[in-house]
Amino acid sequence: MPQGFRYVYNDYGKDPTRITEFLMKDDEAGSAGEAIKLVSGRVTKAAPTDPIAGFLTANVGAGTDKETEFILAREGDWYDAPYSGSPAAGFVQGVTGVVLAADGLSANAATVTGGALSVLSINDNKKTARVKVKNRQFS
Repeated sequence: MPQGFRYVYNDYGKDPTRITEFLMKDDEAGSAGEAIKLVSGRVTKAAPTDPIAGFLTANVGAGTDKETEFILAREGDWYDAPYSGSPAAGFVQGVTGVVLAADGLSANAATVTGGALSVLSINDNKKTARVKVKNRQFS
């Protein structure tokens, strides 16, 4: 199964916005494709119902003052992401409010209310979905 969120395209033809000036929260590791947020000027993992700032582009090891790069979640951006959990009856095309999985690397198909993601399409064979971030930290 694929890991993490992968940028696909933007409705307005914009290239992804890459942000490199923030450090990871001390002693926290991150994985490429993981949903993140900014707290007190540091990058940290997004919780299942948090607004999403973006997605890490590379793995970050735990330590002090570790540099990061992430793609900013913007209006019009589409991402392909794995989904996990037993899909709820409401996990269908057009659903809004899907939450992140606890690891921040997939959509939680079992919880379809209160989250930041909306779903355009679902590939049951690959267990992936094409999603948009509807609840962005910087919207």
